[in-house]
Amino acid sequence: MAAVEDLLFRSKIGETAAQLGVEASFPRSPKKLEDALKASPPDLLIVDLNSSRFEPLNLLQSVKSEKATKAVKTVGFLSHVQKDLAVAAKEAGCDRVMARSAFTRDLPKVLSGGRASDTVDEAGVG
Repeated sequence: MAAVEDLLFRSKIGETAAQLGVEASFPRSPKKLEDALKASPPDLLIVDLNSSRFEPLNLLQSVKSEKATKAVKTVGFLSHVQKDLAVAAKEAGCDRVMARSAFTRDLPKVLSGGRASDTVDEAGVG
């Protein structure tokens, strides 16, 4: 599941997921996302940390504080220069914060549950 409004990233995530045989869903509103998370918590929630629609920091805090969703793994992506936002996302409960470039490069690993060794460091937090 992805809280991503950027069409380019939605397309990349959707295409990569299809190639891997992984289901990807993109709820279009915060309410639909919340309902989908509660109805069937995903293995992974991808969050565009620059999204204005989904209020990512509030979303992460909510996901990590709810009993039904706190075990959902979260990956957030942002510009590599946004160090303060990266720290805030980690504090809000984001399991993994990645620079956009690393997220794009390592998307197959992200979706398949793998971990590239340098992705967290590129976002400036560890």
